Parts: sequence; structure tokens; C-alpha cells
Amino acid sequence: MADARPRRRRPSGPPVQGWAFGAEGLPRGFWAVLAVLLLALAVWLLVTAYYGYAVVIAVLAIAAAVNLLP
Repeated sequence: MADARPRRRRPSGPPVQGWAFGAEGLPRGFWAVLAVLLLALAVWLLVTAYYGYAVVIAVLAIAAAVNLLP
């Protein structure tokens, strides 16, 4: 026999507390270090003639650097 009581539903909104996701959840120093490391990797890949990979990594470095803008 089924239970006649209605089930309690979970709240459908965003959580009130928890981790802050997205670029604002990480410190600017993290983005700076990541951008520099990716840029160094892109240069190394260019030197070793991996042009396609170098371009992709350079785009990722630019994307990380965008998070440093005010």
C-alpha cells in the first residue's frame, strides 16, 4: 500500500552557501600564474614545431589572462 503523505521536495533554487564557482572564486594570482605557464608552454610548442597545439595553448593563455582584467 502506498504512503498517503506527500513527499517533501528539495528546494529548487541555488544553494545559499558553498563554493563560489567561476573566475571570481579563484584569486587573481592563480590566473596570473596560469596565464604565464600557458604562455611559456605555447612558446615551447612553437619552438618544437607543434604549431596547432601552440595556438590552442596560446588561446587558453589569453582566456586565463582575461580573468585578470578589472
